[in-house]
Amino acid sequence: MRLVQELGVEIGERRCGTPAAERAAEAVAGAFRDAGLDPRFDEFELIGYETEEPELWVEGERWTAGPCMYSPPTPEGGVEGRIARLGTDIWTEGFFEVPVFTITDEGREVGRVRGNPFDGGAIPFLVSHGHILGSPEVFVSTTDSKRLDEMPRAHARLRVEGRFVPGRRDRNVIAELPGASKETVVVCAHYDSVWRGPGTIDNATGVEGVRRIAERLVGRQLPRTVLFAAWAAEEIGLQGSRWFVEEADIRGELGRIVGVVNLDCIGHGDALELMVGPPELRGRAVQLVHQLGLGNRYELRVFPPVSGTDHYWFAQNKIPAISILHFPYPEYHLPTEEIELVDERLLEDAVELALALVESQLARPVQKVS
Repeated sequence: MRLVQELGVEIGERRCGTPAAERAAEAVAGAFRDAGLDPRFDEFELIGYETEEPELWVEGERWTAGPCMYSPPTPEGGVEGRIARLGTDIWTEGFFEVPVFTITDEGREVGRVRGNPFDGGAIPFLVSHGHILGSPEVFVSTTDSKRLDEMPRAHARLRVEGRFVPGRRDRNVIAELPGASKETVVVCAHYDSVWRGPGTIDNATGVEGVRRIAERLVGRQLPRTVLFAAWAAEEIGLQGSRWFVEEADIRGELGRIVGVVNLDCIGHGDALELMVGPPELRGRAVQLVHQLGLGNRYELRVFPPVSGTDHYWFAQNKIPAISILHFPYPEYHLPTEEIELVDERLLEDAVELALALVESQLARPVQKVS
């Protein structure tokens, strides 16, 4: 598990635009070279974000809270008011539904509190509306969000100290394996992690999966080209893959991409999840799951290609795309996401499924939906 060790243990937390993220990109590039590829760096500029530990007090009791990345800060000393359920932010209906609470002072919203939708602790996560939009926000655990539902109009005090850091640079790691045709299948995963998170599962396991697929394809005569990518800045809204897709579109190269197989959180988790579309690719994926015997080992959950992993921008451009995950798990985005959690069988099963999907797309790409 070379890249799981290098990224998740030796480097650890590698937030976008930091020196640790730069070291991680170098480690991935080195692994690609050792697999027989010739990697390059695809650099872009971004606004970074630094945060301190947020503070949330409810009825005088300090609650554990995780920062929302790119949340605006509170005024010095924080804000306070009455907290009440605002509603539910539905990420994936029936599975990942985020309870949202508002803190109001004399009828004006001064802050928000969001519950962990993955049945876990107070995680760091992105704000709901994207960069620098909305009120100061924090996340609390699933358990504490349920407590809030039972405390209508409770008094709350919130302090968020976040700083926007312009002028940072990050970089995707890209390596191309030429085939007989310039039509291209992308195999990818992100390599960055969250605040205080070693990112061992999310997503050193996914990058390790890409490395293993590269090792198995290098040296073969392929009917189409394979592009291997390790994305930067996924944890702040899929920015690395978005940069790549939009730049490829500008250069007139996006049309060459006929399929995308993305790996995210593949070494630990409760179920085998596929975020996939269009229907033809979904059918192929489910068929391969059963051919490989994975349907007997895991609960299978199949979703459309919703936002949340790096396949999304490709799917938005009508490119057949799938993201493979073992998810959810209670240590998600937390410091407890350590290498001891990695299950080699889960990781290798995801790799086998991904490789089968890549080979299927290389042989006969799924037709794009117009």
